[in-house]
Amino acid sequence: MSGNIIKFSRNTENAPISSVSTQTVAFSHYNNISAQLPVDPITGEIVAGDVKEQAKQCLTNIKAIVESVDHVMSDVININIFLKNISDIDAVDAVYATFFQGYLLTRMTVAVAALPMDALVQIDAVISNGEGTPSQELGDLMDDRNYRVQNFMREMAYHYQVRNSMRDQMRIGGQFFFDHSSFKQSEKVAKNTANESVKFEKNPEPYPVKIARNTENAPKSSLYTQTVAFSHYNHIAAQLPIDPKSGGIVAGGVKEQARQCLKNIKAILESIDVPFDDIVKINIFLRNLSDIEAVNEIYTTFFPDSAVARTAAYVPARTIIAASALPMDALIQINAVVSHGDGTPPQIVEDRHRLVIRANNTENAPKSSLYTQTVAFSHYNHIAAQLPIDPKSGGIVAGGVKEQARQCLKNIKAIVESVAHVMDDIVKVNIQLKNIADIDAVNEVYTTFFKSDLPARTIIGVSAISMDALVQIDAIISNGESTPPGL
Repeated sequence: MSGNIIKFSRNTENAPISSVSTQTVAFSHYNNISAQLPVDPITGEIVAGDVKEQAKQCLTNIKAIVESVDHVMSDVININIFLKNISDIDAVDAVYATFFQGYLLTRMTVAVAALPMDALVQIDAVISNGEGTPSQELGDLMDDRNYRVQNFMREMAYHYQVRNSMRDQMRIGGQFFFDHSSFKQSEKVAKNTANESVKFEKNPEPYPVKIARNTENAPKSSLYTQTVAFSHYNHIAAQLPIDPKSGGIVAGGVKEQARQCLKNIKAILESIDVPFDDIVKINIFLRNLSDIEAVNEIYTTFFPDSAVARTAAYVPARTIIAASALPMDALIQINAVVSHGDGTPPQIVEDRHRLVIRANNTENAPKSSLYTQTVAFSHYNHIAAQLPIDPKSGGIVAGGVKEQARQCLKNIKAIVESVAHVMDDIVKVNIQLKNIADIDAVNEVYTTFFKSDLPARTIIGVSAISMDALVQIDAIISNGESTPPGL
């Protein structure tokens, strides 16, 4: 089920094409880009050279994909960088800075046990998609007044004709940015504060702008922005256990570090007037998977946060990832995706009171008190990482990696169907493997669960998975019907 909005899956010959994933899958106002390896699309092989050359190829591939759908690199909202060796981070940063200038997106960097094709680096991305996807009535995301919808429909043909000519007219003011798909506007508006500035021109057919912000109450970086909001979602950069005053890792063990990561996220959200319980998805990267119980002790003191959330026992969807190493030799790193009911200009603030988070669990998949199986907000739905657990027995299924992969996907299918969706509504899949050599075996099972265009995808090899599993899978699905009141 995808309402009246179409999932838009595309590939370009200018980047590596895969039979088991789509390079870019757009839905509504976001576009997920599959993890890019440092593969030359002409030869199909890893490029020659060191990690700098590999990082450059990954980003070149992403750029080719982004441009193939008529966007630009400044439309990227979030980047995830997976490294084989954390010591390569400075070399990668040197290349990274040449692709992103003037605007800094949110980012996550982690070292993992292995990457496909024995690569040294792999990068995936999420980009803004201000034009929406085919048949979408953009006014539905912003205002239910009929004239907006009618105006959009009248102007759609014109919009697509002029988009290319407007490539260089994306207006930048401080840390507020138009999505590349924005068009000519009227009624100039400007605002300046200590940490943000805005310059945009109101459009009678509104296209959201990207808002990038930092606060002094959380660690700041010259390489990324703490929070980037676009339309009804907000991405939070991965937070290390850094004291923002000292700039160093906090003293203590994993509990103290987990607390600091979550304090940093909370400070970022408070700086933009967003409640902590508006988080819909959390990713926790741990150096030692055995630390998960200690982390959970701290985690449960942050979730649920408000009285309303406690009454509803609301907790976000969640994924745990075993990191081989983390920046600054940290023991833990956490990032988050947040619902953003206000929308971004020129969407109306009143939407906060009209769109709500919808959390759901089904008995047909493993349940946990620490996360919700599926959390929907607006036009996306985040699925918690699924282990190969039989929901009836509560144990890992018998067999090898094929059986485990099948069970993970069966659990995801059960969750997806419990909210009246189908597997082909999935836009992005993330797979963790204990043994990266199991990719082909997993692919045999994976492709049997999809009937239409395959989702964007990221695969990493990790040193360990909870319950000593061989595979773990999470997903993002399209949610065309939106969340109540479901315009």
